[in-house]
Amino acid sequence: MGRFLADDLFWAEGMAEWQSLSTRFSAQVALPAFSAAASSSSAFNPYAAPQANIVTSAMMPKLELASRGLRLGAACLDTFIMLVVMLVPMIPGFIAIVQSENAGKLENDFPVHSLYWFGAAFLASLGLLVWNAIWLARYGQTIAKRMLGIRIVCFPSGLPAGAGKAFWLRAVVNYLINSFVPLYGLVDACFIFREDQRCLHDLIADTTVIVDKPGT
Repeated sequence: MGRFLADDLFWAEGMAEWQSLSTRFSAQVALPAFSAAASSSSAFNPYAAPQANIVTSAMMPKLELASRGLRLGAACLDTFIMLVVMLVPMIPGFIAIVQSENAGKLENDFPVHSLYWFGAAFLASLGLLVWNAIWLARYGQTIAKRMLGIRIVCFPSGLPAGAGKAFWLRAVVNYLINSFVPLYGLVDACFIFREDQRCLHDLIADTTVIVDKPGT
């Protein structure tokens, strides 16, 4: 239906010339086809303003978005955990250096064992990064996100984000951009005030953060 108009021409064997469909078929048959075609053509307006493809939280009834407070808390907690893991092993190394300096032996007798503590701090930090990377790939969570009960998923499907999105795009690529683009970190954080609460790194990775529920 809708493929023929009333004034379309047709020919059949025995006819002397082409004729319009309206001469063979009644208007009741031909006109609905015309009306359908006209209505479909009028539905398209080439001068209409382009429509933005925006998905809001109202369009995602199955995803319970993590609150802005929880996301900020997870970011702060991850930073605090990293500082503890990195700085605590370095304390004995700093103490050894200060003691050697106070005794006037720092220039001639540097406490080499302090370097062991700095090496331990590096290995501990690297271990924490690997741990978080594995959890991001498997569960869409860092240690802090798991503690606060939130996780990263694909947007807007809610499917697991996997290593490609949750770790490489959302963490690594975002870190590299932040390292070279001035004020990127500030702009990235401000994007959390969008209606769908997605930061720039969420848009890059096509992800969002939701409340973690057992079995989801």
